[in-house]
Order: sequence, then structure tokens, then C-alpha cells
Amino acid sequence: MLEPFGSYESDIKLAIQESKTNLSRAATADDVTRKQLLNSIEANIEESLEIYDQMIIEVQNMPSSQRAAYNTKVRQYRNEIDIQKQNLNKLAESQDKRALFGNRYQDEEAEIGFEGDNQRKQLLSNHGSLERSSERLRDSQRIALETESIGGNILNDLRSQREQIIGARDTLMVADGYVDRSIKTLKSMSRRITANKLISYAIIGILILLILLVLASKFW
Repeated sequence: MLEPFGSYESDIKLAIQESKTNLSRAATADDVTRKQLLNSIEANIEESLEIYDQMIIEVQNMPSSQRAAYNTKVRQYRNEIDIQKQNLNKLAESQDKRALFGNRYQDEEAEIGFEGDNQRKQLLSNHGSLERSSERLRDSQRIALETESIGGNILNDLRSQREQIIGARDTLMVADGYVDRSIKTLKSMSRRITANKLISYAIIGILILLILLVLASKFW
């Protein structure tokens, strides 16, 4: 169980590091290079999220005694991914500003600039909406995977409990058989004790009768 998690951990560290490197390069790159780097960063983040989902599944399948420590690790990686996403959004907004305004914005073009500013805000708003929709979709997929994993664990627990119940029932049936035999033995012993008492009483009665006969014969 720990070996796949370690592999995912190495992969997510590599993807996050590549994202950081590309972010540093994009900060000083020209427009063309920056656009390429933004695409690479987005791919790095998508890869990190996919690995994160797999790590969640691995943790859910771990023994409960180990989950707490690994859940902490997973949350730390998620925080790293969120930071990279925030940095990507900032760079994307900066890229949008360059694409909309360039370096030729002048005061006499204020009216055109105002319209362009509205368009930029609309584009940024659309970008934010798409980003939030994608985030919700990823969260829904992650929740579905977690639910499926939890359901699998519950089924395994129920299967184990069913086997335990069947074993306990078999044990009770065997014990019930022993109890039945014990009851039969006790009943048999009780009958023998009763018979022995009757025989003892009969012997005592005969002895008393013989004593009486002996005494009677002496007086006659």
C-alpha cells in the first residue's frame, strides 16, 4: 500500500516543482514564451490534481491507524497546488492585459480604452467562471472517487462482519449440540440416582422386614 503512495508522492513533487520553475521563467519571458509557459503550468497543475486524486484513494484504502499522517501530507500537497493555481491566475490576468492593451495605450484613446477595459473585465470574468466550473468539476470527480473508495471499504467491512457472524453462528450451533448432550447426560444421571434411591429404599425395607421376622420368631 505504501509503495504506490511513494510513487505518487514523487510524481506530484516533480509536477509542482516544474510548475514553480515555469512560473519563475514566465515572470520575465516575452509574450510568446509566456503564453507557452502558461500552457505548461496549466498542464503541470492538471497533472498534480490527477495525482492528488490517486493519493486520496490510496490513503482511503490504508489502515485507519496510518491515515492521519498521510492525510496531513496530502493536504500539504493540495495547498501547494492551490498556490500554483493562484500564481497562474495572476500571470494569466497579466497576459490578458498585454493582449488587450499592448504597449500603445494613450490618453487620447480613453474612450476606446474604456470599452477595451470592459471587454478585458468581461474576459477575465469569463475566465474566472470557467476556472471555477473546472474546479467544481474536479471536486465532484474527487468526491465521487472518495465515495467509491469509502463504499468499497464499507463493503469489505460488511463482508468481514458477515464472515464473523457466520463463524459465531457455527460456534453457537456446536455449543448448542454440547448443551443438548449435557442435558441428556444430566437427565440420565437423574434417572439413575432416582433408581438407586428406590433400590436403596427397597433394600432398607427388606432388611427391616427381616429384622421384624427374626424378632417375631424369637418370641413365638
